[in-house]
Formats: sequence, C-alpha cells, structure tokens
Amino acid sequence: MASPFIGVQLGSHSIFDEGVDHVLDVLQQKARINTLLLYNHAYQRFAQNRPAEGLADHGRGVRRRERQAVGHSWVTSHDEHYAGTFLRHERSADEYADRDVLDEVAGPAADRGMQVYARMLEGHEGWIAGYVDNWPKILTVDVYGRRGALPCWNNPDYRTWLVSTVEDVVSHHAIDGYMYGSERSGPLSNLLTRGQTPGCFCTYCQQSGHRRGINVDRAITGFTALDRLAADCRDGKRPPDGYLVAFLRILLHYPEVLRWEYEWHQAKESVARDIYGTVKTINPSVQVGWHVYHAVTWDPIYQAEMDYADMVSYSDWLKPVVYHDIAGVRIRDRFLTPLSRSIFGDLSPATLRTFLFEALGYDPAAEAEFDELPTQGMSPEYVWRQVRRCVVAVDGKIPVYAGVGFDVPTDGNPMRSAPDRVHRSVYRSFEAGAAGLLVSREYDEMRMENLEAVGRGIDDALAAGLIPDAALTVGR
Repeated sequence: MASPFIGVQLGSHSIFDEGVDHVLDVLQQKARINTLLLYNHAYQRFAQNRPAEGLADHGRGVRRRERQAVGHSWVTSHDEHYAGTFLRHERSADEYADRDVLDEVAGPAADRGMQVYARMLEGHEGWIAGYVDNWPKILTVDVYGRRGALPCWNNPDYRTWLVSTVEDVVSHHAIDGYMYGSERSGPLSNLLTRGQTPGCFCTYCQQSGHRRGINVDRAITGFTALDRLAADCRDGKRPPDGYLVAFLRILLHYPEVLRWEYEWHQAKESVARDIYGTVKTINPSVQVGWHVYHAVTWDPIYQAEMDYADMVSYSDWLKPVVYHDIAGVRIRDRFLTPLSRSIFGDLSPATLRTFLFEALGYDPAAEAEFDELPTQGMSPEYVWRQVRRCVVAVDGKIPVYAGVGFDVPTDGNPMRSAPDRVHRSVYRSFEAGAAGLLVSREYDEMRMENLEAVGRGIDDALAAGLIPDAALTVGR
C-alpha cells in the first residue's frame, strides 16, 4: 500500500536557521514527511512567538526575531509579473535577503524523494503598510466611510497583486504544489465576536453589490443598526426583548445584511478561483489546495459560507484546520466569550458552549467544560468530526489532508501538547477518511516528541488499513 501524502508547514527562516539537510532529515525520519510546504512570502508575526533560544530539542534552534528582523519575501521577485498593480513585495533587509528558499530546497528534497509546495497565507495585519508600498490604498471602508485595517477582496490592485505573486512563483520555480489561505471572517462574524465595525463598503464593493441586485444603502443601514446593537451589548444595555430577538429583528428588517455577508465570502472565493486558474494555465501539474481557516470548526456563520462541496471545482485538495489543542482557548476567547457579551448575552457562557457543541455535532460530554477549554483543548474526536465532515462533503472527488496542529504558542495558549493526543488525532484523521496529513502549524514550534507521535500515528493507521490505496492520487 502506498504511503499517504504527509506534508509539513515550515517557515523559510527556520529551514535556513537550522540548515536544509538537517531539517529535511529530521522531518523524514521522525514524522514520515514526504512533502514540504514553504512560504514564498510571509507577512505574519510567527517568528516573534518563538522562545528566545529556540526549542532545545531541535538541536539548532530557530532564533526569535524582532519584527524588523523578520523576512517577508523568501523568493526572488520579477517585476514583469506585477505590471497590473501598484503593490510590490519589498525584499526585507535581513541576513537571508539574497536567498531563494524554493530554489535551495529543490535539490535536497529531490534527493530524499520529497515534494516541494509553495505556500502563502494572506497577510492582513496593519503593520504590513511599513513593508508594502501603497498598502493603505487597498484597505476596506466601513459603514461610516472610514478606512479599516484589512485589504478589500474587491479592490483590483489587491486582487492583481495576489494573482501576480502566484504567477511569479509558479513561473520561476519547479514546484509540485501551491497552497493559499486566508484567516479572517466576514463582517457579520467579526462584528459579533470582535466588535469590528462592519465593512467593506468601498467603491468597488458597492459596484459589485449593485451588479448583484443588492440595495447597498439598506445594507449599510442594517449593518449600522447592528453596530449600535453590538455596542449596547458590550455596555450591558439589554434591549427590552433581549439580545437575540433584537438581533433577529434587525435581520428581518434588513435582509440585505445577510446578502452582503455572503457577497464578502464570494469575493474571497473568487480570488481563490483566480489563483487556481492562474496556476493551471502556467503548469497544469501543480496541485493547488487551500488552507481553510480554523474558525470553520466553531463559527456556524463561517461554516455555512465555506461549503466544501462548492470548493471542489477549483481545488485539487483541501486542508481543513483541526488544531485540537489551541482550539480550546480559541473557541472560548474568540467565540463563546464575546458572543455571551453580544447577541447571546441572555445565556451563560457554559450554556452557550453546550448549545454550540450540540449544534455542530460535538459531544459536549466528551469535550472540556467552558472554564477548562484553554487547559484541555478539544479532543481527538473534534478532529474526527471536522475531517469527516470535509471528506463527506467532497464525496471522493478530491483528497482531504487533515491539518492536525500542535505546539501552537499563540492566543495565550497555556497547553503543552501531549504526544498521545497528537498520535490519537493523527490516527482519527485517517479513520475519518483523510487521504493524508498536513502537519501544522509551523515546524519550528514543534517538539520532537510530537513529531515522533505523528510518525507513530501514521504507522498505526497503515497497519490498520486506514490509508486509502489512492492516497497519493491528487487532482483530476
């Protein structure tokens, strides 16, 4: 029986810090890794989360860096691909600025029979403006006409910059695959859980809304009313009929709110379609897949929008994020707690937890109680549920690579991932029908005992006959 697709996400700085040959040998020997997913560009703060001296068991630690010392472009850019946009990638002034990670890894990976995929996670943090010229010009506009902090999916310069980046990378590198992802929810979810003023209502979004028959003025009025309601909820001003009824009343008066929310999602996914078509035009053999934002496992609005069955037509594979340990604190702090202070203010957080878990198909008795979520996380059964949901939705048309994650240090995570839970999550992923794994979040966060647990989970799944015969058959 063939070995399954076993990929790992790793930052380009980590492979240079520790050394290409060292990293590849560790990954292959301990976790059965056969595919590397390397950033071509990275505009995240991951490198600042590391311990100052790196992880001792890596032998050669990845150093913690200040923001200005973190690289953002890890491949050589070619200006001819960016003629249609005023945005450009700025080469960072760090010690690796003259190196191209995809070129340097290609030979050592081939020697070991490993595939190389490029990857890009949408950079959406405000500090990017200091590294990408003209960034403020492509940001969203909220219901009050103010610039926001996030780029707009309908802005033509932003869309062109994303597609041009992919075109540049695929045209100049012999890669086996490409993964893109975005980690942000729509305006309705962000309002209810983060208190973010709704957007985007820039000129491009309004034009798109008009073309699709949406009354833009009513959408703005409805979102403005919801913004005021959310502010009252945060201030403890309970509406006469309760928080939930007040929320539903606004939706009934202004159904355009839901239309606008879905249009936001459609704009995001149209970028994915453009990326898929661009890659396939340049090199049809490159396998294109998507990192599906973690919120898909706890936010019913985002889950309803991210219909896996719809994604099959522009995907060669999917990676649902199922980071079981960090999910606990994220579900509590990113969703349950803020919702209990907004439209579900009439419910206790503990009651809301039970309601959410039952609605999403989790067994409340098998998962941690509200106060224990940060220290216990979610169980391997959570992993099974979400991987299985994706497998059933795609109906065998494309493979699903379970995004099992561990040792993630963000969100004030107090947990130390346990090897037995990592092993069980890997095994349960294959029981759910996954064709492979995408070990996450980043290699330089992972302790060796957990990488070894990944390898044991794969071996046990192979021995149990859980690995499909066509595990390495990707695409259509």
